[in-house]
Amino acid sequence: MNMDNLNNHIFSSAHLLKTIGHPIRVQIIIALSQYSEMTVTQLSNFLSIDQPVMSLHLAILRKKHVIKAQKKGKLAIYSIEDVSVKQIVNLAYYSREL
Repeated sequence: MNMDNLNNHIFSSAHLLKTIGHPIRVQIIIALSQYSEMTVTQLSNFLSIDQPVMSLHLAILRKKHVIKAQKKGKLAIYSIEDVSVKQIVNLAYYSREL
Protein backbone atom coordinates (compact mmCIF):
# COMPACT_ATOMS: atom_id res chain seq x y z
CA MET A 1 0.00 0.00 0.00
CA ASN A 2 1.50 3.34 -1.00
CA MET A 3 1.51 6.33 1.33
CA ASP A 4 -1.49 8.06 -0.30
CA ASN A 5 -3.59 4.90 -0.02
CA LEU A 6 -2.46 4.42 3.58
CA ASN A 7 -3.40 8.00 4.47
CA ASN A 8 -6.79 7.62 2.75
CA HIS A 9 -7.41 4.38 4.65
CA ILE A 10 -6.49 5.99 7.97
CA PHE A 11 -8.68 9.03 7.22
CA SER A 12 -11.58 6.79 6.20
CA SER A 13 -11.27 4.71 9.38
CA ALA A 14 -11.14 7.79 11.59
CA HIS A 15 -14.16 9.27 9.81
CA LEU A 16 -16.14 6.07 10.38
CA LEU A 17 -15.33 6.14 14.10
CA LYS A 18 -16.38 9.79 14.27
CA THR A 19 -19.67 8.95 12.53
CA ILE A 20 -20.59 6.25 15.04
CA GLY A 21 -19.15 8.11 18.03
CA HIS A 22 -22.41 9.65 19.26
CA PRO A 23 -24.38 8.02 22.12
CA ILE A 24 -27.65 7.93 20.16
CA ARG A 25 -25.93 6.34 17.15
CA VAL A 26 -24.30 3.74 19.39
CA GLN A 27 -27.77 2.96 20.80
CA ILE A 28 -29.19 2.63 17.28
CA ILE A 29 -26.43 0.23 16.21
CA ILE A 30 -26.86 -1.90 19.34
CA ALA A 31 -30.64 -2.04 18.84
CA LEU A 32 -30.25 -3.03 15.18
CA SER A 33 -27.66 -5.62 16.19
CA GLN A 34 -30.20 -7.20 18.54
CA TYR A 35 -33.30 -6.98 16.34
CA SER A 36 -31.83 -7.00 12.79
CA GLU A 37 -34.55 -4.73 11.35
CA MET A 38 -36.57 -1.89 12.86
CA THR A 39 -38.67 1.05 11.69
CA VAL A 40 -38.11 4.62 12.86
CA THR A 41 -41.13 4.31 15.15
CA GLN A 42 -39.86 1.04 16.64
CA LEU A 43 -36.40 2.53 17.24
CA SER A 44 -37.87 5.73 18.71
CA ASN A 45 -40.12 3.79 21.08
CA PHE A 46 -37.47 1.22 22.01
CA LEU A 47 -34.81 3.84 22.77
CA SER A 48 -37.21 6.53 24.11
CA ILE A 49 -35.90 9.10 21.65
CA ASP A 50 -38.15 11.62 19.88
CA GLN A 51 -38.78 10.66 16.26
CA PRO A 52 -37.33 13.86 14.70
CA VAL A 53 -34.08 13.34 16.63
CA MET A 54 -34.06 9.66 15.67
CA SER A 55 -34.58 10.53 11.99
CA LEU A 56 -31.63 12.95 12.08
CA HIS A 57 -29.26 10.29 13.43
CA LEU A 58 -30.58 7.62 11.07
CA ALA A 59 -29.94 9.97 8.13
CA ILE A 60 -26.33 10.50 9.23
CA LEU A 61 -25.73 6.77 9.58
CA ARG A 62 -27.44 6.07 6.25
CA LYS A 63 -25.43 8.75 4.43
CA LYS A 64 -22.19 7.14 5.64
CA HIS A 65 -23.41 3.62 4.66
CA VAL A 66 -23.41 2.36 8.25
CA ILE A 67 -27.10 1.40 8.00
CA LYS A 68 -29.49 0.94 5.11
CA ALA A 69 -33.20 1.51 4.65
CA GLN A 70 -35.51 -0.75 2.67
CA LYS A 71 -38.96 0.42 1.73
CA LYS A 72 -41.80 -1.94 2.56
CA GLY A 73 -44.93 -0.12 1.48
CA LYS A 74 -44.88 3.22 3.28
CA LEU A 75 -42.45 2.02 5.94
CA ALA A 76 -38.67 2.31 5.90
CA ILE A 77 -37.06 -0.70 7.54
CA TYR A 78 -33.57 -0.01 8.89
CA SER A 79 -30.77 -2.56 9.24
CA ILE A 80 -27.00 -2.53 9.56
CA GLU A 81 -25.16 -2.26 6.25
CA ASP A 82 -21.55 -2.24 7.52
CA VAL A 83 -20.96 -5.39 9.57
CA SER A 84 -17.63 -4.05 10.83
CA VAL A 85 -19.50 -1.23 12.59
CA LYS A 86 -21.72 -3.76 14.34
CA GLN A 87 -18.60 -5.59 15.53
CA ILE A 88 -16.82 -2.40 16.66
CA VAL A 89 -19.80 -1.07 18.64
CA ASN A 90 -20.68 -4.40 20.21
CA LEU A 91 -17.05 -5.02 21.20
CA ALA A 92 -16.77 -1.58 22.80
CA TYR A 93 -20.18 -1.81 24.49
CA TYR A 94 -20.06 -5.35 25.82
CA SER A 95 -16.39 -5.36 26.87
CA ARG A 96 -16.69 -2.28 29.11
CA GLU A 97 -17.42 -2.63 32.79
CA LEU A 98 -20.40 -0.75 34.22
